[in-house]
Amino acid sequence: MKLKKPPMAVTTSPCALFTPPTIKIPRLFRPSQQKVKVGPMTVSPMGFGTWAWGNQLLWGYQESMDTELQQVFNLALDNDINLFDTADSYGTGKLNGQSEKLLGKFITQYQGDANDIVIATKFAAYPWRLTPNQFVNACKSSLDRLQIDKIGIAQLHWSTANYAPFQERALWDGLVAMYDKGLVKAVGVSNYGPKQLLKIHDYLKERGVPLSSAQELAVQTNNSRGGAVVNFIKGNSRKAGQKCTTGSNKLVHL
Repeated sequence: MKLKKPPMAVTTSPCALFTPPTIKIPRLFRPSQQKVKVGPMTVSPMGFGTWAWGNQLLWGYQESMDTELQQVFNLALDNDINLFDTADSYGTGKLNGQSEKLLGKFITQYQGDANDIVIATKFAAYPWRLTPNQFVNACKSSLDRLQIDKIGIAQLHWSTANYAPFQERALWDGLVAMYDKGLVKAVGVSNYGPKQLLKIHDYLKERGVPLSSAQELAVQTNNSRGGAVVNFIKGNSRKAGQKCTTGSNKLVHL
């Protein structure tokens, strides 16, 4: 990952001066024994979810927690976890986007090698995002918050097919535009059912853009939706990685 150069400035931020202790988890217990290929990238099979960062409503986030969050971020990297999941909608109220901002801050302040960090962020299908260019602009805003020049995996956060089908194609074209402009290394989807998953897979393939990942919350084989998604995954995936976060999320390489 190529980081954007921060402006030359002197800061007295507590986080800037904070040096987390070095803690190593015994190799036997590490989740990263075997790396996973996602598009052109190599990631740890277990990733790190940041939904709670900036979310006061559901998780009681306070900015006073940032130093501790940075320590946990550093601990993950020091123990070979390099996949971090976020979204442009993570953070409530005035803290919208806080998760990406914190990741950007922690990446630039990390004392080790940050070049292998892979950010998987999700873009919300807000009703005002109606054109591919609006999605591209959303991607550029995430890049600014993350302080990087290219996103690892750009994902649609959810499908609008059931309530705003006219918007769905624009979102897909937005992914294509992000990829073609070199803003992202790979694209994927989140919370897609089997029918839309097949449709976007084929649509992107026709446009020369591989669908590299599918993230599904609480995929279960004991219901029709989950079973169909699992069957699609079995037919198209090579390796599945589990995301470390609340819930039973799976980020699957297609």
